Amino acid sequence: MSKSFVVVHEAQPDFTVATELADRVFLDHINWLDATLLESQRQWVGDDPPRGRLTWKAIRSRARELGIRVHGHFDGEPALPDANAARKAIAYVLRQFDTVDAIVLIRDADDQNVRRQGLEQARALFSSQTAIVIGLAVPERECWVISGFEPENDDERQRLESEIQKLGFNPSLRSHELTAVKDDRAKRSPKRVLKALANDDIERERNCWQITPLTVLEERGRHNGLKDYLREVEELLSPLMTGYQGSPA
Repeated sequence: MSKSFVVVHEAQPDFTVATELADRVFLDHINWLDATLLESQRQWVGDDPPRGRLTWKAIRSRARELGIRVHGHFDGEPALPDANAARKAIAYVLRQFDTVDAIVLIRDADDQNVRRQGLEQARALFSSQTAIVIGLAVPERECWVISGFEPENDDERQRLESEIQKLGFNPSLRSHELTAVKDDRAKRSPKRVLKALANDDIERERNCWQITPLTVLEERGRHNGLKDYLREVEELLSPLMTGYQGSPA
């Protein structure tokens, strides 16, 4: 039976990167699964028809319309950044969808270092109701993509070298240090660096998370949140998929 994974995200690109990376984890860790079976075994839900995409911003107003209110402490502790937003999002998803096998929270850390702890506070409240995966990109989703950039030709090698000279470090290896999240033209802007490396080509960007080996992404993603996300997908979502009995082990 197909599993329903509901994804709360900031924008379509975040949904795409997170779900396609998760599919790679499934294919890598579930020995009976192949690409032809994926669509029948899991459903990524990123929309709430007819209301539109399940973005953090949209859920805030929709939850208010449904009378969903959140307040109070978390196990006696005050709410940290994103804790109440995540609690509201989880409560909304559980109310709106008949079938929820897991909820995936995809978020940029931006310049709030304690966002992870806030998301953890909300997850703990609902841990007995459904599996909840946290994907926190540090500081932005673009850093996950940059960490998968491997030059494919001389022109790309020159682009990477130019960025290394400009930044003083290899952005593919240390993407978490691209901390200029409020100015897309700044030297250390993840968006600027990704645009420069991939030549503003979305298909080239896609190769970064689709082609680069998962082991490389995990190694380079130790500090930008990608390794943590891939591990949570493996540990929390993959077991939900392995209940399938229709194919040999």
